[in-house]
Amino acid sequence: MLSVYAATVGAGTLFLPVEIGTRGPMVFFMLLLLGFPLSMVPHVLVGRLFMRDGHTADRNLPMFGAFFGPKGREAIKIYFCVAHFPVTLVFAISLVNALDNLFTERLQMTLLPRGALAVIVPGLLFLVLSKGRDSVVRTLSALALPFALTILAIALVQIPDWELSNVTHALRDTNTAPPGETLKHLWLTLPLVTFAFCSTPMISPLAAWYRERGNGGETKAVLIIRLAYVLIFFSIVFFVLSCILAIPRDTFVMAKAQNLNVLSVMKAGDSADLLFWIAPLIAILGMTKSFLGVCLSVAETCSGLVAGALGASDPRGEARAKRIAYAGMFVLTAGVVYLNPNVVTLIETVCGPLIAIFLFLIPAWLIYTRPQLRELRGPTAITVILGGVLTVSALLYGIVF
Repeated sequence: MLSVYAATVGAGTLFLPVEIGTRGPMVFFMLLLLGFPLSMVPHVLVGRLFMRDGHTADRNLPMFGAFFGPKGREAIKIYFCVAHFPVTLVFAISLVNALDNLFTERLQMTLLPRGALAVIVPGLLFLVLSKGRDSVVRTLSALALPFALTILAIALVQIPDWELSNVTHALRDTNTAPPGETLKHLWLTLPLVTFAFCSTPMISPLAAWYRERGNGGETKAVLIIRLAYVLIFFSIVFFVLSCILAIPRDTFVMAKAQNLNVLSVMKAGDSADLLFWIAPLIAILGMTKSFLGVCLSVAETCSGLVAGALGASDPRGEARAKRIAYAGMFVLTAGVVYLNPNVVTLIETVCGPLIAIFLFLIPAWLIYTRPQLRELRGPTAITVILGGVLTVSALLYGIVF
């Protein structure tokens, strides 16, 4: 449960207040209404599909393999990597930006040129990943509880600085637009909401664990996912609410322009002198654990694809394929981190919609086209379909207009 939490509450959570604070409090009300059903429901459904994925011809993680032929299995693995690798880029960019901001703005020190940071930071992250799945999951579980408690502590510490005027001023600033423009803002924020609550990369190893004999099966796996999302939803909503009440809209606008998360621009109020120093460190911790949580499944899946392309079936060949996959991912990560694209734009136009296809549309399509999944049809599947269509259509709108 803590591993699912750790993979979910991170960069998306820390950028959600920036986006909501920029676009207006109406987006927060949308989060209250849609955040839980559009997060917990599809992840439970994906968990059930992974648990019923009886394809065991290889040692890869469950990935809808039983519901596709050989070519389909390879295609879905490729799409999984394409959809989730950009998420790791968001975390890596955010981590380097948070480190740079901590040293230059808070400590008034010159750390390293961005080019050096773009090589060193991803290099250390991939070094941790190379230690294997069990080590990464243990690391995530160890980091998750301190991070969760700290996020809640930061939200609580800000309470004396809550100003209702921050919300009323933001409403006045954002509600001057016509109603259609407000609805468009709500619609276009759905990809970020999807991203902020996404944990599909950790659902796969979770399913792999609970499918083993004696570990509880589908019933236990679904219970863990549901408990994790109760904790995730409460943490994210309370944290976002505290931020938008304690921080003026101008600060959010500045953070978005500078490609920074909310903790990196958080100022100490009258009640929280230590917040100025603690918040950036927590942001760095959050980005690190989220990168590891998401990249774990992506790296393992990518390694399996490379091994298949090379025809590697022995341990030595698989180790070589893993080195090739990790090297390629490292080079791409370092290059994108150095270029420093806007992460919120990357989330809204690439990460959110691609994840929505994997999280919403592919499972729903399987449920309504595979007879063995007939019992999963109904209101849950329809909710998942609607969420996917709304999120993906936001991408199409952004591309066209």
